[in-house]
Amino acid sequence: MKKSLLSLVAIAALSTSAFAAGMDDIRISGFVNVVAGMNDVNDGEYQVGVNANKQSNSYRGYNDTYDFQNESLAAIQISSSITESMGATIQLIAQKDDAGDDIRMEWGYVYFDATDELRILAGRIRPSLFLYSDYLDVGYAYNWVTPPSEVYDQVNISNLDGVSAAYNLELGDNVLTTTVFGGNSSDKKVNPMYERKMTTNDSLLDLEFDNIIGGELSISNDYGKLRAGYIQAKATENTYKNALPEELKQDKSGAQFYGVGINVDYEDILFAAEYIVRDMDETGAPDINAYYAMLGYRIGDFTPSYTYAVADSTMEFSTSTAPLVEGQVNKMRALSLDDRNSHTLGIRYDVNAMAAVTLEYNRADVTHSTYVAPTKSISEEDETINTYRVALNVVF
Repeated sequence: MKKSLLSLVAIAALSTSAFAAGMDDIRISGFVNVVAGMNDVNDGEYQVGVNANKQSNSYRGYNDTYDFQNESLAAIQISSSITESMGATIQLIAQKDDAGDDIRMEWGYVYFDATDELRILAGRIRPSLFLYSDYLDVGYAYNWVTPPSEVYDQVNISNLDGVSAAYNLELGDNVLTTTVFGGNSSDKKVNPMYERKMTTNDSLLDLEFDNIIGGELSISNDYGKLRAGYIQAKATENTYKNALPEELKQDKSGAQFYGVGINVDYEDILFAAEYIVRDMDETGAPDINAYYAMLGYRIGDFTPSYTYAVADSTMEFSTSTAPLVEGQVNKMRALSLDDRNSHTLGIRYDVNAMAAVTLEYNRADVTHSTYVAPTKSISEEDETINTYRVALNVVF
């Protein structure tokens, strides 16, 4: 059977797209994800952060020792009505963070309901980039431990400081939602799939996005949602800014992202799929085509599922006539060209209306690229990585 009305209300309370206009002075909600994971990587190829004491022999933040901190988090959301048509929401998340911020404000905005159909947000908001953007951190809201990284790791914009407007139009049993947003964003984290160790020192991926403009068009009903989204921005990368050749510098360089997605919950059958394109031609970073498809079946309180996901990267290599410049540029570009496809088997158990446990096994086939300067060619090496995770997700 489907999740209870109580659990759905709890998730909706954590969503920026919910047009709730209650008059309670203060409403408090929250969620907790307790995640443990490990994999069979122990060769030191990947790095996860700047902490000197942090193990660098890891992939997606895990290695061959079980880790309970990498993806675990707790959050609290406080909402308050100011008037009948205006209110404010703050969401704080406590999580171990490579950037050193153990507690961060993920959301902090004021909303204004201009009409029954139009809601305007101003402050720190989450842009609508993916199917699960509105409740991306709420592990209880989906059947994975986390959504497929092949797609969800490609856009380093988890929130932005700016404005958005969402218009809901009822069409029979369907709701057509049009959302537009704009603002600026900064992000300091390591992309666990594509940021490999380039030097002996661990470094964070320090990105700034200015002049963000985007939008989403979706139609939803009791059985699912179909959506399409677009975002463009000017990207500046500060990690290696002073040491990079001119061809690799990202200084207000153009970046664009396109995405389509669908999820279906019909009877006991679950299906979800997304496809995105990351266009980074002007930034020196690779372009990405990525997608996944998930099929699940609900059997009482248990939901087994299978997900197949792919991320393919392409990049133009330097043709500089200066051999040292060409070699340095192409070597660094090749490091970010890791392609990946994965198979994920998972099973979710709904403990009650507010808690679930998910067990997951992921097999990833990764192709690492290395630039060979003497022959001006790319050498590829394949690796298979097995990752095991278990999560307890609670909403309240």
